[in-house]
Amino acid sequence: MPCLNENCNRYHLVSYEELETFQEDNNYIDLLLCDECKSRKDTLHILQCINCKTILDFLPALEDEIPQVIYVEKCMNCGGSIDDEIKIISNLHKHLFV
Repeated sequence: MPCLNENCNRYHLVSYEELETFQEDNNYIDLLLCDECKSRKDTLHILQCINCKTILDFLPALEDEIPQVIYVEKCMNCGGSIDDEIKIISNLHKHLFV
């Protein structure tokens, strides 16, 4: 399956058990990422479209921050614009400059 990171062109293998896990929990992002992008999510924030689940980018995390998923409402893959891609949904992340 292709990596969900729009900036990555890699494909990776997915087992039947992983697909079952994904059906139970659609937020299980590890299945959608190749091994390299999967390792990046442990040290960097993930910028993801809440509408189509596409990963737009990885953002640096500060030393004392725990990497997490930061959502935008729409991206260009699902009919949004570049302006939509820079509007972060949560008030928790207003300090981040995208």
